[in-house]
Order: sequence, then structure tokens, then C-alpha cells
Amino acid sequence: MKKVLVSVCALFAALAIGFAQDVNEATDLYNHGAEAIALGDKTGAMEYFQKAYDLAIACGEAEGAADIVANCESIMPSLSLSIAKDALKEGDYEGAVSKLQATVALADKLGADNTSVEAQALIPQAYIQKGSKLLKAKEYEAAAEAFQQTLAVDPSNAKAALYMGQAYDKLGNTDKAVETYELAASLGQEKAANKQLSGIFLKKANAANKAKKFAEAIEMAEKSNAYLENADACYIAGLASQNLSKADKAIANFEKYVELKPGAGNVAAVKFTIATLYQGQKNNAKAAEYYKMVENDPTYGADAQKALKALGK
Repeated sequence: MKKVLVSVCALFAALAIGFAQDVNEATDLYNHGAEAIALGDKTGAMEYFQKAYDLAIACGEAEGAADIVANCESIMPSLSLSIAKDALKEGDYEGAVSKLQATVALADKLGADNTSVEAQALIPQAYIQKGSKLLKAKEYEAAAEAFQQTLAVDPSNAKAALYMGQAYDKLGNTDKAVETYELAASLGQEKAANKQLSGIFLKKANAANKAKKFAEAIEMAEKSNAYLENADACYIAGLASQNLSKADKAIANFEKYVELKPGAGNVAAVKFTIATLYQGQKNNAKAAEYYKMVENDPTYGADAQKALKALGK
């Protein structure tokens, strides 16, 4: 029995010596990590701290181990986040996302809640920065994919939806552009999204009018105005309505055009057209009102004066 007791005591003594050596090694690793930070080698420092941490954890309650564990736990999450931010600054977006995800996992494990929240918030920013760079480079398909990745991790990101709409618009995928612009509007980018939507339907209205699809031109112009009232949509709707002999609609749109764009180069022509439309409706008072607006115009003045004489005005 006495021999067994001696051997057990010897075993514990050996373990104590072993743990002491391990703690010393962990301390050296920790110090190497601190030196690496001072030299600007964050990745190297992270490796040293991780090794020091793992070794100190294995030492259990050995003297000094708890201090190393605590110090590593306080440093590693913020250091990991700093490394991820560096990757983001360098434009390594995929690498940044991977490092941010690793930071979240580490911070959650070590109870660094604030670091975890910050890292999670940066993940959609990494994707949106990637998409914006691709959009500027006219790599529209890849840009749309990056913005989709943003929305996958942050479904309420209005800017991602807005930029994705721009990418789809450049790709000629109007249906997807409209869909994502409307999403952007619902998420808080209503003004910017509606401007883009208005532009899409204005192009459609112009194309339909040129193709002499006048009913479609009116429909598209009205959609354009529904998103954002604009003079050009009113002008196209006026022309299309005139071609369909819808005088009331033509007058209303032309008058709105003049109101919204009084300094336009063709405003005299539009006013003269309004006058002739009113005259065609036997509304001589309104016809005379508009003829008088252009009676001194170098192009339409002579005809306006003749019309006024014929109307007895």
C-alpha cells in the first residue's frame, strides 16, 4: 500500500511539473502574440493567441493558466474583427465575409456580444460594397448577384434593393428591375426608387409612341406619372391622345406639360397645338387664350394672329 501511495504522489508531482511547463509555454506564445501585434502582424498574432489559449485551457487550474485564458478571450474577438475589417478595406469582399463569419462564431463562443453584433452588421456591407464596385465596372450580372447576397443576410436593406434594380435595368431585365425597385420603395427608398420606375415606364411610353402603339403609349406614360409626375410623360401622352383623336386627354396632358416645363424649347408649339385643339372643340375663349400666348412667336405668331382674327378676338 505504501509503494502505491509513493507512485501516485510521484505521478501528481510529474503532472504539476508538466502543467507548469505548459503554462510557461502558453505564456511565451501569448507574448509572441503581443509582439506580433506590435509589428503589425495581426494574422500571426491571432495564431499565437489561439495556441496560447488552447494550451492554457488544457492546463486547467494550474497557476497562471486562468490569466492567460482571460487575456486571450478579451483580445481574440476584437483582433479577429480587425483582421476582417482590413480585408474589407483591401477589397477582398469574399475573404472579409468569411472572416466576419468566423469572428461572429468566435465572439459568440467567448461571450463578446458587442463584437458579434458589429461583425454581423458588416457582412451585408461587404456584399453591398462588392456589388457597388461591380456596378461601376458595368459587370451588371455579378453586381445583381452581390446585392442579392446582401438581401439574403439583410432582407430590409433598401439600398441593396435599389442598386439591384439598377443592375437589372442595365441588363434589360425590366420585370426584375421593376420588382426590385418596388421592393426598395417599400423598404424606405421610395423617392429614389420611384424616380427610376418612372424612367423605366417613360422609355416604354416613348418606344410605344414611336411604334404608333398609341394606346400603349398612353398607358405607359400614365404609369410613369404615377410613380413620379414628369413633363416628358405628359408630352408623350398628349401626342398619343392627339393621334387617337382624344382631344380632352391631349389638352390635359399638353397643359400639364406646359405647367411642368414652361421653358422647354417646344413650348410655343405645344401652346399652339392646345389652341387648335380647343378651337376644334368650339371652345373659342380657351383657343384665343392660347393663341394670344404665341401671337408674337417668330414661328407660330403669324398663324396665331390669323386664327385670332377668324375668332374675332
